[in-house]
Amino acid sequence: MLKLLRHKRVAKIVLWAILILILPAFVIWGTGSLTRNKEKGPAFVGLVNNKKVTFDAFAQSLMNMRSQIVLNFSSQREVMDNLLKNSAFMGQMAWDRLIMVAEAKKQNLRISDGEVITFIKTMPIFLRDGKFDERLYGYVLRNNLGLAPRGFEEMMRENLAIQKLHTGLTKNVKISDEEILDQYKVDNAKFKVSYALLPEDAEKKYANILDSMAKNNMTFEEASAIAGLKTQESGVFSKSDYVEGVGEASQLIDAASKMKIGDVSGLVQTRKGILIFKLLETQNFDAEKFKKDKGEYSKKALADKKNKFLEGWLKDLESKNTLNIDLKDYEKYYK
Repeated sequence: MLKLLRHKRVAKIVLWAILILILPAFVIWGTGSLTRNKEKGPAFVGLVNNKKVTFDAFAQSLMNMRSQIVLNFSSQREVMDNLLKNSAFMGQMAWDRLIMVAEAKKQNLRISDGEVITFIKTMPIFLRDGKFDERLYGYVLRNNLGLAPRGFEEMMRENLAIQKLHTGLTKNVKISDEEILDQYKVDNAKFKVSYALLPEDAEKKYANILDSMAKNNMTFEEASAIAGLKTQESGVFSKSDYVEGVGEASQLIDAASKMKIGDVSGLVQTRKGILIFKLLETQNFDAEKFKKDKGEYSKKALADKKNKFLEGWLKDLESKNTLNIDLKDYEKYYK
């Protein structure tokens, strides 16, 4: 039936979602093409499972990732455009996809034609009045993604193999009630801090501040001033907030949730650079609300734990393969 569909022209961050989640998309998007520049760079992209990855294979993986992003984020045009323009992100995603597809093959995870057909025929983007529409299927592939049916179907086959790999890797990941509570605290507690952004010699400045506080009985703010740093006081923030001059509050939360009022953090990497902070105030989560939210929140906490497991797994896998190119500037290897 797959051949029949073809004849009738009938997807660290959190990569797994981009590969599988399919949302309606009706935007015209040119995929463009990448042609190898033989005068620049190495002869091949790298080694995955000790097999050479050609520049053509990398370009195909890149196109697949672009297609997935268009399918997933077309309703969020700004997000989609930013992802597509981020060369470092796109290059890393294309490389990771190659690694995962190779791992799925290594584990002999096969996806039948029937599974591919079933998946495609249930994708909302190809449905009209609740039914799969072959003409719509061909139109979207041709005009929205710039893909032939065969190429799209094989991309979906790889996506389903990666999903099967995901399921197998995480099937034994469990989460305890204590872990759920701890994560809920992190996600829902609120904090207030006094912080200072550090220059490039962050470790030296940090040591000087701690030394001044210990030996000269200085406050964090006084010691920071002696070190030539200006401290600022944040408003009360939670994990989903944005801290002025810092960026996403989530990068402070993990440290703050383990501290007592008056404690000084270690070095924290943020969007605006490295900083340190003193915890001024903590507002604990609502215990009664947790009781009501626990059932649904448990699913999120388990999904988060699985994602962290997968991040570690992928990082380890990346270290076992060889990359020959700069993923932040992969365009330079092509004409």
